[in-house]
Amino acid sequence: ATPILDRVASEGNTKETYLPTLQALPGKKEFPYLPTNSQLALIVPIDASRVLVLASNRSKSMSPKDVAWCRIVAERMAKDESNFSS
Repeated sequence: ATPILDRVASEGNTKETYLPTLQALPGKKEFPYLPTNSQLALIVPIDASRVLVLASNRSKSMSPKDVAWCRIVAERMAKDESNFSS
């Protein structure tokens, strides 16, 4: 794990982390699995042990509406997982 992922996945955290210019931040080194042309990253907590990492090839391209949509996807993923574990 990395400092950014640890912070987002920490117990009780419900806030996403948006890195609008990934190239200018140390975050680029924390996400070596992203495509090399990734310019931004959005990390959304799903639960205490999982996060949703999204990337774009354009910096500063996510609107507040996009971020809200990603949060809904993460909430659905958490809900779906709890349905399977019951």
